[in-house]
Amino acid sequence: MNEKNSKPAATVITNQMVFSALPPRSPESHKGSYGRLLAVCGCSAYRGAAALCVLGALRAGAGIVSLAAPETVIAGVAARILEATFLPLPEDAAAARDLLTDAAHRATVCLGGCGREPDEATAREMRLLLRESAGTVVLDAGGLCSLAAEPDTLRAAAGRLIVTPHPGEMARLANCPIGQILQATADAAHGMAKRLGAVVVLKGHRTLIATPAGQLYENRTGNAGLARGGSGDVLAGMIAGFAAQGLAPVQAAVCGVYLHGLAADRCAARLSMQGMLPEDLLSDLCAVYLENGR
Repeated sequence: MNEKNSKPAATVITNQMVFSALPPRSPESHKGSYGRLLAVCGCSAYRGAAALCVLGALRAGAGIVSLAAPETVIAGVAARILEATFLPLPEDAAAARDLLTDAAHRATVCLGGCGREPDEATAREMRLLLRESAGTVVLDAGGLCSLAAEPDTLRAAAGRLIVTPHPGEMARLANCPIGQILQATADAAHGMAKRLGAVVVLKGHRTLIATPAGQLYENRTGNAGLARGGSGDVLAGMIAGFAAQGLAPVQAAVCGVYLHGLAADRCAARLSMQGMLPEDLLSDLCAVYLENGR
């Protein structure tokens, strides 16, 4: 992070901050106690992204995770993730819209964009989630890029929206060169948070989380082992999974970013930064929970 260009002081995320926001699970709870998460993710070219975000949401502790995707995507994911539910989307656009609308109304949290192409079909589905969902909406990757030409559309979910861009996606949203984002990451995150009324997770070596109210958090967990495809899908799923359990958008983002990085640090120590894979860190996430009484 470029300190000279960072006007507000960032609060460094700590373990105590995270686990004070993440309450222990009640012995009298049930799956409905931990939220219903709808993930509109994946396409034929990126089926793995759908699987990884669903796994991230489940390992974060969400009660019910449902993947809405074409049947070809669901077939691959369902074969290896037994705990999720599935909403196959028909090719007919009107029928798919009706199914998604009903699912969005019932969801506690909607996650959109992981492994989706940034095309008009994706844009239509993201607009639907923003418009029809009453809960938190998390948008990542293709979901964000599909709306890059109309970023103010994202204000439909102002106050309950989390966006998770890397610097390239942020540059597309802000319609500026990526170098401008990299030179002033805090300013970029703050500006977009205020513009969208959203919590902005600007990913990087030191991921920043900005809120519309002007808060800024800096994460110092994580390592270069995360520099491979799929890491962001796991993170988006984790953030959405924490939001599904009732955490406010900023709390869900703080917990997701910190724990994703902390699990990655443990994973690198176990498997090496060179060899670790995004899915591997989810086992280390469980170890972190155990150490902190969760």
